[in-house]
Amino acid sequence: MGKKRRLIIGVTFLLLCILSACNLPSAGGDADLSVEELAATYQQQTLNAQASGEEDGSDDAVIATSTATETLTPTLTLTPTITLTPTLEKPMVSVSVDTNCRTGPGKIYDWIGALLTGEQAQVVGQSMDGQYWIIKNPDRAGECWLWGNYATVKGPTDALPKYTPPPTPTPAFNWEGAWTTYNVDPGGMWSLTYSMTISVNGKNFTGVVDLGGGDVIDMSGTISDDNLTVSGNWTSPWLTGTFEFFALGANQYQGNGDNGTDIFGWCGSRSGAGQPSPCLKN
Repeated sequence: MGKKRRLIIGVTFLLLCILSACNLPSAGGDADLSVEELAATYQQQTLNAQASGEEDGSDDAVIATSTATETLTPTLTLTPTITLTPTLEKPMVSVSVDTNCRTGPGKIYDWIGALLTGEQAQVVGQSMDGQYWIIKNPDRAGECWLWGNYATVKGPTDALPKYTPPPTPTPAFNWEGAWTTYNVDPGGMWSLTYSMTISVNGKNFTGVVDLGGGDVIDMSGTISDDNLTVSGNWTSPWLTGTFEFFALGANQYQGNGDNGTDIFGWCGSRSGAGQPSPCLKN
């Protein structure tokens, strides 16, 4: 029941009591109050009853204020998946026999390095005919051509570029000058090292090998038209025989000597190139 309706009922009840003189006390208490004061008194009692909730039939709803508890939903943090990119394997080459490395395929090209047994080098290409590997020079900056006969390559080679041989160098081998020469037994029983001086006059070749103690080997021969081969005779205090030398790069030569009984390796080097391997060449 609304507050306004209750107020009307209370006032009406009061008026009825006044008009009918309903059981009002005759003395003391409210009897001395005027009609206006009495009405005000009843009205205040009604309001007090409403405030204390004592009035019968009250349909005022007590609204309970509830504080809603907010439930927080945790935020899901996604950890990004790390994708690992595999490192491509690089093809590597090793050799079973010490092998020279040149500016191109074949001995006509300059010697610029060597791959020795126990070493490895990265392969960067292959010759068109598949007989040579182009590798990172193990002895200096740049690349060189390695004969594949003694080579073993491990790693992917399908994507390697194919190399076309560079132009054949113009022969510029100079035999004249000071050399270190090596006499090597093919069976590995002995190896001798000497100093040798070569003189050239046109295609005429003259050499002197210092054996020490005043002994020498005198050599005379003929240089080939391409300037890459020399053949002739040699004489020592004890023996005589023949020889053949073959130019190897710019600062080495391979070859052989024949004393009538044995054929042995006879090779040479200069400018720090070192003994050719192999020394013997027929």
